[in-house]
Amino acid sequence: MSDTFFTRDDSAQRISLRERKKRLVQTTIEETALRLFQQQGYEQTSIQDIAEAVMMSTRTFFRYFASKEEVLFGPIHTSLYESMRVLQQVAPTATPHAALRTTFMHMADLYQQQRASFLIRYQVAAQTPSIASIYLYTMMEKEPEICDVLCSRLDGSMDYHEMRLLVGMYMAVFRIAVEIWLKQKAQGDLVSLLREYLDLCSSLSHNI
Repeated sequence: MSDTFFTRDDSAQRISLRERKKRLVQTTIEETALRLFQQQGYEQTSIQDIAEAVMMSTRTFFRYFASKEEVLFGPIHTSLYESMRVLQQVAPTATPHAALRTTFMHMADLYQQQRASFLIRYQVAAQTPSIASIYLYTMMEKEPEICDVLCSRLDGSMDYHEMRLLVGMYMAVFRIAVEIWLKQKAQGDLVSLLREYLDLCSSLSHNI
């Protein structure tokens, strides 16, 4: 009788394969859901409609997504998560402005890499009054966490309330740049647009 064993590399490969399969199913669900949202409307599309279209049960759907909102807003949360990782790696000696600028420019680049996906989601949200404002404001939920990371990561040049105000300012500039970019059907360069708006905001603040 032969002994069967798995090395650490074998285990890592199995985990990697599992993750790839999971991501493939998630992508299929997302693409199908977005198509249905466009064809029949977000509110008119049920989770059961999505599940049936991808030939799975609603129970299986919930293994991948907690709700329709998660399907629609998922890339926003993912880009925020990835940008938080960038923020956590900035040098402690960096200024708050430099740290935030690097973080939000990185987020703009992530949006631009997925421009088609973000545009479809924006168009779906814009046609649905109940979620239209949530689409652009959902990123604001991360403001306190961003502020906490900055306060703990950087040398204390600002108190918490000053930092909170600064984070809110950068988030507002980012949101406005994204909204204008999406209204222009994501045709332009979001990174350049955000850089222009951040420079303008900096100039205006010095003139007040």
